[in-house]
Amino acid sequence: MIIAFAGKGGVGKSTISSQVIKRIAKKGLVLAVDADPNSNLGEKLGIDVYGTIGSVRNELVDDPEVVPASVSKQEYITTKVMQTLSEGDNIDLLVMGRPEGKGCYCYVNDILKNCFLEMIPRYKVTVVDNEAGMEHISRGVLPRADVLVFVSDPTITGVRTAARLSDLADEIGMQVDRRILVINNVPANYEGVPEPLRAEAERLGLKEVFAVPHDDAVTESAMAGEEVRIPPECPFAVAVTKLTDSITG
Repeated sequence: MIIAFAGKGGVGKSTISSQVIKRIAKKGLVLAVDADPNSNLGEKLGIDVYGTIGSVRNELVDDPEVVPASVSKQEYITTKVMQTLSEGDNIDLLVMGRPEGKGCYCYVNDILKNCFLEMIPRYKVTVVDNEAGMEHISRGVLPRADVLVFVSDPTITGVRTAARLSDLADEIGMQVDRRILVINNVPANYEGVPEPLRAEAERLGLKEVFAVPHDDAVTESAMAGEEVRIPPECPFAVAVTKLTDSITG
C-alpha cells in the first residue's frame, strides 16, 4: 500500500503523517519517504538523517565518471540510495532532499524511478510526505498512491487549496484509488468536521473528510523538541488513530 500526503506549508501535514507512520510501524516495517525539501519528517519521527537522494543525484550529475566501470548506473544508484536509508523503530526513512547545481536531471530521475519501483514492493506499506506541488510525483519519480491524503487548515481557502491539489493529481495522470481530506486544528467547540467545510469539500469532489482537533498537547510537544511526543489519549492522538485505522483498513 502506498499512502501519500499533500498540503500547503503550515497546515500540519508532516506532523500528521509522522503520527500515521508511527502507528503503522507498530504493526510492521514501513518505508517513510520525505519528499518535501522543506520538511523535517526525520526530526518529527525522532530519526537521525545521514543522507539524501538529492546528494546522490547531485554527485552523479556533477561527475558522471564516479560510477565504476564494473557496475551499471542503475546498480550504482540503487546501492547509493539504499545507503541513505535511516532507520527507526520498524521505520526505514528515505529523504529525497533538494537537487542543487546545474545540469539535466532527467536521466537520473528515470533511474530513480526504477529504483523506487524496485524498493517499494519490499515494504507492505510506504508513506510519502510530499511537497505541496507534488513535484516528484509529477515528474514520475514516485508511482501511484493507493490513498492520497490532503491536509488542510480549518478554512474555506484551505479546503479549496486541497481540492486544487486533487485536481493536479488528475492533471498529471496520477493513479489514485482513494482520496481523503483531513481538516487539521479544528477548534475544540466543534464535534467533527464543521458543516460549512464539509459542504465545500463535497461540492469540490472530496467526499471523505476527517477532522483532527486543535490540541495543546501538540503545541507543548513542539515547544519541547522536534520529535512529536503526545499522550495516546489526547484528542489529537485519538483522531489520528481513527484516521490511520480508516486508511489501513
